[in-house]
Amino acid sequence: MRALIVEDEPTSALLSRHVLEQEGFVVDQAVTGQAAIALVLATDYDAIILDLGLPDTNGLAVMEAIRREGRTTPVLILTGTHDAETTVRALDAGADDYLRKPPVPEELSARVRAIVRRATRQRAEQLVCGNVVLDRLSRQLFVNGTEVSLTSKELPLLEHLLLNRDQVITRTELLERVWDMHFDPGSNVVDVNVARIRRKLSAARADIVISARRGVGFVLQLEQAPTGASQA
Repeated sequence: MRALIVEDEPTSALLSRHVLEQEGFVVDQAVTGQAAIALVLATDYDAIILDLGLPDTNGLAVMEAIRREGRTTPVLILTGTHDAETTVRALDAGADDYLRKPPVPEELSARVRAIVRRATRQRAEQLVCGNVVLDRLSRQLFVNGTEVSLTSKELPLLEHLLLNRDQVITRTELLERVWDMHFDPGSNVVDVNVARIRRKLSAARADIVISARRGVGFVLQLEQAPTGASQA
């Protein structure tokens, strides 16, 4: 999962980052409204924490711009004002929830989980391919009804491949979008984790395969589908 913090105040941004990372998010940050809009248009985020007081524009303008572009990413507003009218305007503009600053970390965590849970239900609680089911709420993988344990690196990698079934996903995308790591041509971290997932899927008799496109990346398909790809 990936989240965006739109906040120019370092202490507040650090708190939000800590909460999101504890919830398993890869976190990006924008300190201006324009930077935030550019990131949202270029990235498929699972959650956004948006401060209303930004140096270049009001957070409400960012909220409205995001929704005008058709982005349905759940947004949690953070505001230092107690003005009810501002809160109403934020919700009317498309925000999913709001909190007063400074938030209690436990409440911020619970609010983030709630907005993501609602959004996940709307788009798909489960990813299903053959006899493989990934529950995106509980973060559990099942093959033929039996749970298969994945690590914190393996699960989001498989989730991304399932979301992009039958599409070749590059190593660069997996590193940067799934794990927030910069691409290193000499790194084999993606290949190592893919190999581990393959072994677990094979042991559980899953009817999906993750095939390598040599020099490019990986593609996930049903086992009976022709892949024309190497398993190396």
